[in-house]
Amino acid sequence: MTRSRILGTGHYLPPKIVTNADLEKMMDTTDKFIVERTGVRCRRHAEANVSASDLAVPACQAAVADAGLKMSDIDLLIMNTITPDHADPGCAFFLQAKLGLPGIATYEIRQQCTGLIYGMALADAFIRMGQFRRALVVCSEVLSKRIDCSNDGRNIAILLGDGAGAVVMGPNDGERGLLWTGLHADGRGAKALYTAAPGSALGRTEHITKDDIDAGRVHFRMDGKAVFENGVSGMTGAAFEALKANSLTVADVDLLIPHQANLRMLEVVVQKIGAPMEKVFVNVEQYGNMASACLPVALDQARKQGRIGQGQLVLMVAFGSGFVWASALVRL
Repeated sequence: MTRSRILGTGHYLPPKIVTNADLEKMMDTTDKFIVERTGVRCRRHAEANVSASDLAVPACQAAVADAGLKMSDIDLLIMNTITPDHADPGCAFFLQAKLGLPGIATYEIRQQCTGLIYGMALADAFIRMGQFRRALVVCSEVLSKRIDCSNDGRNIAILLGDGAGAVVMGPNDGERGLLWTGLHADGRGAKALYTAAPGSALGRTEHITKDDIDAGRVHFRMDGKAVFENGVSGMTGAAFEALKANSLTVADVDLLIPHQANLRMLEVVVQKIGAPMEKVFVNVEQYGNMASACLPVALDQARKQGRIGQGQLVLMVAFGSGFVWASALVRL
């Protein structure tokens, strides 16, 4: 069976840099507190007129160009976002139109911070069965538009940044390619990090009310301890599962790319996995937590910075709200 591989990568970050000092003017926090708790020093925020699909376009164009292809060579588009352009239809349809890809198969998935791995697994299955040949998987987030500056939302707001990343996948018969994806979820933890409104589970007929806004139900709410503990165990377990399933050790991995949740979580995950820091890619200090965009942005930056190259082995792990967690082994 033909294995799929990554043909190209790309990313895009909005130019506006927001420092911790800038956040001090928006909410009751300090640079010292943010750095000590999260390690984040700055992040990117999109302008008011920029949407998730807008951020995704240059990331997709860069990935297609990196693959040596034309946009018209793409026959499958998979998008992950938790900050869509509109409530419906899916954001992927707006992106498809902006990329000039009418008629091709288009999916939108909601796998939160594991979106790249789940999207790659889906693309891999289609490519292996021969239904599609060139898949574009993109993750794009404008989390700055969902910031709650109140004390109730501050624990999340200090983390969030905007960005988009994409990969192009296609068939490959050699040793290179997507070697493994491990996909998991446990919906029992879904309310540890979620947005209550709007929703059909609120016990009423109204889609959204003024009270939803006033009570903060339209914003992220997080049980920080539960998310931290499950994030550490999820990413650590996913890494060991990938290594065991492929008869590998940490020493065989050329680069570990974890979801950039926050620096403190990454430090614990890396310590438990036993990977030396020189084999770990970290950019959360400069860009914050960009949810699903973290992994594809980090992967592209790692390639462009020479941290990883052709024939080398990359292990990616991620954890997100849901709860959902995943791992991927890729031979570039």
